[in-house]
Amino acid sequence: MDDVTWPVPGPGTWMQDRAHLPVSTTLLLQEAFPGGFDVGFRSTFERYGALFDTMQQAFVNGFPFMQPLPFDAPGPDGPKTPEQLGAEIGRRAQVSAAAFENKVWREQLRHWDEVKKPAAIARHREMAAVDLAALDDEALRQELHARIARVSEMMGQHHEHNGSALVPVGNFVLHAAQWTGMPPVPMFIVFDGWSPVTSVVPPELEAGVTALRADAEALELLHGDGSDADVVAALRSRIPAIDDWLAGVSFRIAAGFDLTNPTIGERPDLIRGRLRSAVEHEQENSLARAEEMADQLRAAVPAEHRDEFESLLTEARLVYRLRDERGIYSDSAATGLLRLALIELGRRMAERGRINFMYDTLDVTSAEIDSLLTGGAAPTADELSARVARRKALSAAGAPPFLGDPPQPPPPMDGLPPSIIRVMSALGFTIQGVLGEAEAPAGDEQMIIGIGGSSGTYEGPARLVRNFDDLWHVQEGDVLVTPATGESFNAFLHLVGAIVTDHGSFASHAAIMGREMGFPTVVGSVNATSRIPAGAIVRVDGEAGSVTIVSVPEE
Repeated sequence: MDDVTWPVPGPGTWMQDRAHLPVSTTLLLQEAFPGGFDVGFRSTFERYGALFDTMQQAFVNGFPFMQPLPFDAPGPDGPKTPEQLGAEIGRRAQVSAAAFENKVWREQLRHWDEVKKPAAIARHREMAAVDLAALDDEALRQELHARIARVSEMMGQHHEHNGSALVPVGNFVLHAAQWTGMPPVPMFIVFDGWSPVTSVVPPELEAGVTALRADAEALELLHGDGSDADVVAALRSRIPAIDDWLAGVSFRIAAGFDLTNPTIGERPDLIRGRLRSAVEHEQENSLARAEEMADQLRAAVPAEHRDEFESLLTEARLVYRLRDERGIYSDSAATGLLRLALIELGRRMAERGRINFMYDTLDVTSAEIDSLLTGGAAPTADELSARVARRKALSAAGAPPFLGDPPQPPPPMDGLPPSIIRVMSALGFTIQGVLGEAEAPAGDEQMIIGIGGSSGTYEGPARLVRNFDDLWHVQEGDVLVTPATGESFNAFLHLVGAIVTDHGSFASHAAIMGREMGFPTVVGSVNATSRIPAGAIVRVDGEAGSVTIVSVPEE
């Protein structure tokens, strides 16, 4: 887009978060996310004694950019003195050493399981039970603002658990790589099956799947010719466990992180597909592969380190599920609940002739909610529609990966206390595993080079999936080529032979699911979606991290 400029949010280098939000984001999330982002990262860095104060987030043309704020950044009173810096390093060294000695992640995980997660589930179910259509305008206005605040709060809850989700995992993998001499990425197989909530059959669905498998008439219904909505309604009525599962998940965002993505409950086709995948899935295969990798590593670890290896593996597996649970039970649910309230706002405004399209209210600001519900003149219907069109155009055009100064390698950690080195190395390694991608497009016209996410080779037709609705065109044996994957893709993964993504690295959703389900993945290719023609026959080599275009369809 020729009229777009990219102002730098502040000094230094700002990196676009392409693994989570590679598109221009709605205005309400631009309001709600940064505060929670800051609070959460401050908490996690403080708990582990990291040399960052927080992770700053800023939106430019709707795209999120982030930058770590180092502990030695000048404050309101100017630069810190060498004495102040030395004292602060000493304090953080004590915090980081205590974090490992006391295994602080265990206490945070216990608090998550016993307090935070149950409270979040209960509050979200309570919000989901509100009959939005029955609220008068003032009550809906209050409900909308409560849900906006909830999104910010849940964003903070997500990120305050980053350290506990990532440090023990990164710490284990880096130690195991040092002891065995093996590359670290394939070692992530050791965690397959240890995050049940993102499995094809998560714990909350197990009872429903068990009942479904035992009910021949229900299975016939599931695989029959009835409409998706009718089949889902009938299964909910027939199997209480399925009804309870949907009561707890239907309000979650089905894909991605923005308000523009549907909730699970809005898509009975997704629900039906998820149930079909779950019925066919063999859950125990993931854990078996994980144990095979653990045995392979054990055999390569020197005898003097085996006890420590077992201890580190136990701690990493213990917290591994936090990687997914912190988002699914926090901001994924809160964002979906806000979307549903905005749709109710849109329904009212569309009925009154106030806006052009019901879903245009997904692009309002918090102040505009008040204006719309109290008879204000702004925004006009055409202004909202133009805003939606511009957001979509910006998303299609994309954003630069960095703003400001060119990215630099991290400063050397020589001379820092060992406990700080341990924390910073573990955090940096695992964050890069989620957010990273190739530095630049690589390969040639016939070959795309990315990052190997899951080993194996597969040849098949490329299916380009650029948005949620494209998923419904996936056929058995397709190679899924997409910017990034999310939980909603799980309903279709039994069909695919391989996955190729633009964004993400070895700890991204696509890489994890490829390993857990046993198909090759190449991730973080930067621009595979624009280099691979739809329908081309491609060969995916997950170990080499390459995708070869074997043939292209005739025009």
